[in-house]
Amino acid sequence: MSTYAFQHLTPQLPSTEPIRVKRWSLTKVISNTTLLVIGAFFLLPMLWLFAASVDTSASWQLRVPDFTTRNYLLALQPDYTRALVNSLILSLIATVVATVAAFLAAYSFSRQHIPWKGPILLTILFLSGVPISILIVPIYKMFSYVGWLSIFPTAVILGVTALPFEIYLIKNAVDAIPLDLEEAAHIEKASTWKILSRIVIPLTMPGIASAAIFGFVNAWGSFLIPLVLISRAAEQPGPVRMYGFMNSVAINYGAVAAFSILYSLPVVILYLLMSRSFRAGFVLGGAVR
Repeated sequence: MSTYAFQHLTPQLPSTEPIRVKRWSLTKVISNTTLLVIGAFFLLPMLWLFAASVDTSASWQLRVPDFTTRNYLLALQPDYTRALVNSLILSLIATVVATVAAFLAAYSFSRQHIPWKGPILLTILFLSGVPISILIVPIYKMFSYVGWLSIFPTAVILGVTALPFEIYLIKNAVDAIPLDLEEAAHIEKASTWKILSRIVIPLTMPGIASAAIFGFVNAWGSFLIPLVLISRAAEQPGPVRMYGFMNSVAINYGAVAAFSILYSLPVVILYLLMSRSFRAGFVLGGAVR
């Protein structure tokens, strides 16, 4: 008997795997519907943003656009491109100031014996939720008195506003590093700087990247502090200069949408560049061995 006939004459045993039946409960229907509604609330503004940026006569309504590039040409005028550069300078200075200071503070809190460490950390975490806008008047008085109403001191203040939360983020990353690695480096007579640069910083890079992105976005989207603390119009960042598209008579919605898209690109690029650090994670298991 051929193999083909034998296979067809042999009785087939029923499968013992349980048949999974998808059951829709009221809870799943409600949760999925809620997620769809929330997603629509986020999706519709984004659709309007892209449609209005290429619409000849854009308004606050979402509609099929009459395609044009005039809005992007307006958003790329010298005054507005300078504002984008000012935002980049402001955010980079704030990010460097906050991240470097936060790393040093987080490493000290994680590795050093500090009296009242717990209450101090709770105070730092509480300060991360205090809005800086409540202190804007006395800060303006001090900056005006010493003549610091310019972009660099404002960037330092923006870095200070992100410092508490960045300390919290980086400290959690430093706590995840086994202390045996540093002790082994001390036995090999490595200096403190070598331990930080060769062991601590590479292993805490995901936490440092998270803190840096937080500090950059915090400074990039700031409006009130640069508006008050920067006196020269040529040094104003993008959010302040965006008001050039708005007046008491009309609002150029298309130019606002085009400038908003251009203004969001550096944050997206920063995340894409640093996403490798997030994917790397904390791979510490084999390091101790």
